[in-house]
Amino acid sequence: MHTHAWVVYQNPELFDRIKRAWAIWMLANSSYGHMLDGGFGYDRTTGGTTKKLSNKRLNFTEDYAVRLQNAQIECCDALKIIRSRDTADTFFYCDPPYVGSDQGHYDGYTQEDFDGLLNLLATIKGKFLLSSFRNENLDKFVQRKRWHTFEVEMTCSMTNKTGKSKKKVEVFTANYPIKAPDK
Repeated sequence: MHTHAWVVYQNPELFDRIKRAWAIWMLANSSYGHMLDGGFGYDRTTGGTTKKLSNKRLNFTEDYAVRLQNAQIECCDALKIIRSRDTADTFFYCDPPYVGSDQGHYDGYTQEDFDGLLNLLATIKGKFLLSSFRNENLDKFVQRKRWHTFEVEMTCSMTNKTGKSKKKVEVFTANYPIKAPDK
């Protein structure tokens, strides 16, 4: 299925939108590191990858359709969307590609792109929650704009060459009071 999904992803003009959506879902859930252009992700000992994929398929139910029935999904520049939708009652969850990380199928998200997002978020009327990695420019905005932030250390499911799990620190930033979830 991973190979078939890769063929669909590489040749979108040959397939209908349902098949293309399936291919994106399959690649995102079965590729190494959830990267669309990654190879098939597997584990050699526990079968956990297969179990996770099976559970995700079983849970892909009508609940998703109900949850998304009033959602609007656009393929457009995020800054343009934020500018055009901003009101005092708007909430933006911003989860851009993380600067300095392997961005998989993205062409590349630069520090300049991230700075543009930060500059725009500093001017909006609505509320935002931003997830990112640690970043010096973000720290400056947090100080200057008095944004609220917390960090969560997470263990990556992928391991490095020594077989040890990698740790990453996810930073959550908002222009309204937030606190770290209880552990």
